[in-house]
Amino acid sequence: MAAAKLTATAIQCRLGTQLALNDISFTAEPGQLTGIIGTNGAGKSTLLSILAGVQNNFRGSVSIGSKQLEQMTPHERARHIAYLPQNPQVHWNLSAQQVTELGRVPYRRQFNWLSPATAADQQAVTAAMAATQCEELARRPIQSLSNGERMRVHLARVLAVKAPIILVDEPTTGLDPYQQIHCLEVLRDEARQGGTVVMVLHDLDLAARFCDQLLLLHDNKVLSHGSPAEVLTPDNLLTAYRIKPPAEQAINSLNLANWQRQNDGTDDF
Repeated sequence: MAAAKLTATAIQCRLGTQLALNDISFTAEPGQLTGIIGTNGAGKSTLLSILAGVQNNFRGSVSIGSKQLEQMTPHERARHIAYLPQNPQVHWNLSAQQVTELGRVPYRRQFNWLSPATAADQQAVTAAMAATQCEELARRPIQSLSNGERMRVHLARVLAVKAPIILVDEPTTGLDPYQQIHCLEVLRDEARQGGTVVMVLHDLDLAARFCDQLLLLHDNKVLSHGSPAEVLTPDNLLTAYRIKPPAEQAINSLNLANWQRQNDGTDDF
């Protein structure tokens, strides 16, 4: 599917009486991995759900290319955006492969999961499970898996959609260090292949290492938006996180993004 940029314009959202987001505007470009960071309660997950079309209680607009999200049918939206929320749940007795196959529902007739799978469906599912190292889990019930294994399966489901836009909320939750690195390598590869990838992430070291752009939320607004080196400054860290890194550590944080560019594709763990 053709590459597409994702644009949020003047997003404002209230959850009850609380202002969760105020005047949020940014663009996520194809070929880039964009990270949304900020403290607990900064509005990261709310923003991602708005971008995915799940949260409708907001002002402003979200566009894919030149078309506003609200103008798209649910079928169009499901083919253009693959969304992994926080703590995804499966309430049916499905195997890991069946969960991954749910990613192909947008391509089935009338969203009917029971309609026959095509060769393209089978190829997408196989490739997604291989990318997330889930092949050995294929026949196991999803409820029997550890939290980290389930997260890998849900990421496989997202990849199986083959959507031009991928939105993931804390995709490294429950993963061991090796799988955290592998997960982010997979998402970075999706971006390098022309996808528009946006993820919520708490780990600032991983954000600096893998993201091309960062959006730092604070007090319901955008505090900073740019490269990791531009966003993860001592002043921004102090304002948003109330932490003051030692001078040497701050310098290392600023140089980490450049280090990653120089060593792209050579991650070892």
